[in-house]
Amino acid sequence: MKDFRYHVVSLTAVFLALAIGIVMGSGPMRTALVGEQDERIAQLEQDVDDAESDLAHQRDEAVAGEQFADESAAALLPGTLDGASVATIAVADTSDDDTAALSDRLVQAGASVSGQIEIGAAWTDPDQAAFRNSLASTLAPDLVGVDTDAAPTTVLAHALAQALMPEAGPAAGADGDPQERANLLMELLVEADMVSGTVSGDVSAVVMTAGAGADDDDQRATASAAYADLAGVLAQYADGVAVASGVDRTGDVPSAVANASASAELVTTVVTGLDYYGRITTPLALAQNIGGEVAAYGPGDGRSMLP
Repeated sequence: MKDFRYHVVSLTAVFLALAIGIVMGSGPMRTALVGEQDERIAQLEQDVDDAESDLAHQRDEAVAGEQFADESAAALLPGTLDGASVATIAVADTSDDDTAALSDRLVQAGASVSGQIEIGAAWTDPDQAAFRNSLASTLAPDLVGVDTDAAPTTVLAHALAQALMPEAGPAAGADGDPQERANLLMELLVEADMVSGTVSGDVSAVVMTAGAGADDDDQRATASAAYADLAGVLAQYADGVAVASGVDRTGDVPSAVANASASAELVTTVVTGLDYYGRITTPLALAQNIGGEVAAYGPGDGRSMLP
């Protein structure tokens, strides 16, 4: 009897569930449930249509903005860097495309791009500290007017500066063949994987292009300090130096320049100087720096968008 009653209860529950399903699947209950679902689907479809419309509008605005920037650049840039021979120096994982696009604007401003250099990871890698110290000691005898007791990265910065601008700054008027010394220094830096790239002629000004850098804030800040020191040393030789970066980031190169008094007094920075619109500001900022003015450009407090 007990087993039979158990089966009866189970069958009753099954039939009850079926009955409830039939009631909910038909009549007013079904109409209410389906109607509510239809309303949700209609709202989602409307939301998708609105999003697509907004995206199309934003694309149109972006195209118009870039066209405006191109026509503005054609009016603002030509002639501002006439006679300048610029070397681009890429640090902190700058993309080749960003550097190339900025170089196009420099040329539009009247400059010639006579050097395209990339700083290698060994320049800031903590595991390469001993190697940098040894390399600095090796290069020091071939440098002119440099304190051999300076930090290794500072000595290396002078080596790169004298390789690019052998008759400028502390090296001006040195005995011997300046170009021969410059070639030797560049060869040693390249062989040591400190730098890569090419130099096709005289250099009178420098644009440092700074990418996002390391993901870790402390690593990025440490590397940025070395790049800021490099920018400051280059400014002792060049007619002008500008640092162009992406958007603000903790411990980025523009921040390091601002925090290093020796660099801050000589180097102009352009935050977002690598984006489509900032590439117009960077040549103008470099021209102003060549003229003797040092400033900070880009969005944010204490900066302006254009010189």
